[in-house]
Amino acid sequence: MESVTMSSGRSLNEVLRSHEQWLDGAGTAFRAILDRETLNGLTLGALNLRGAILRGVALLDCDLSGSDLSDAIIDGAGFERAILSNSDLSSAQISEANFAFCWMPACQLTDARLRGTNFQKANLRGGRMQGALIEGCKFRGAELSESALHQTRISVSDFSECDLHKAQFLRAQLTVCRFVGAQGAGANFGHAVLKSCDFARSDLTGAQLTYADLTGSEFDRSGMHDCDLRQADLKNVKFGQADLSYARFRGANLAAADLRGADLTGAQELIPAQLAQARTDERTILPNGSRGPYSRISGAERPAVVIPR
Repeated sequence: MESVTMSSGRSLNEVLRSHEQWLDGAGTAFRAILDRETLNGLTLGALNLRGAILRGVALLDCDLSGSDLSDAIIDGAGFERAILSNSDLSSAQISEANFAFCWMPACQLTDARLRGTNFQKANLRGGRMQGALIEGCKFRGAELSESALHQTRISVSDFSECDLHKAQFLRAQLTVCRFVGAQGAGANFGHAVLKSCDFARSDLTGAQLTYADLTGSEFDRSGMHDCDLRQADLKNVKFGQADLSYARFRGANLAAADLRGADLTGAQELIPAQLAQARTDERTILPNGSRGPYSRISGAERPAVVIPR
């Protein structure tokens, strides 16, 4: 690690040694507190800052690969373009920080508390965020493919244009979040609660939404080909001009769901009572390939049988 002198006159190495002793319970040692220090562009390596306090510290373009920041308090810190791959921020309390354009694949954020923090275009591929609390954060354009977000609680956050390919949101709770233009093919939202979320123009091809509660959410012009919506609560959901071809709907609640202009070609396991509760119009393509609006006695809920050549 590079030799760095802090504003207090102590070296960073001294601060870190004292922090290690503090973690071990030494009565004469001190917890690491980095307050408004400027450490931009340094190769710092795998630091042990578990339980440290970072306030207003600038770590732009730093290499912190493999660092331990678990249980840390990070307030107003700047990590833009930093390298945090394989770092551990589990159970950290992070507020008003900036991780824009960070390289942090396989980063651990399990049980972290994230508030007002910016992850725009950060690479979090394969990250683990199970049980995290995320409030008012920006992930716009971030790489979150194959990330684990099981049982997260997320509110008023922006995931627009994110890569969510094969991301796992099992039993997550999301409220008033934006996923506009997100790429979520193969993502898993099974048993999740997504209240008043906006997935307009997103790609959810083959996504799993079984038993999910999507009440009041929007999927206008989204690609949901081959989506699994069995037993999902789709009450008041907007699917205007969405591609729902070959999606599965067994047991789904479609009360007041807006299917005007949606493509339901080949949609599976629908029954008349379901479609009769939804809103369809002359632009709706029904499961048998005919145009709507749907009539309960038409049989159009049954997908057309394709005879092999």
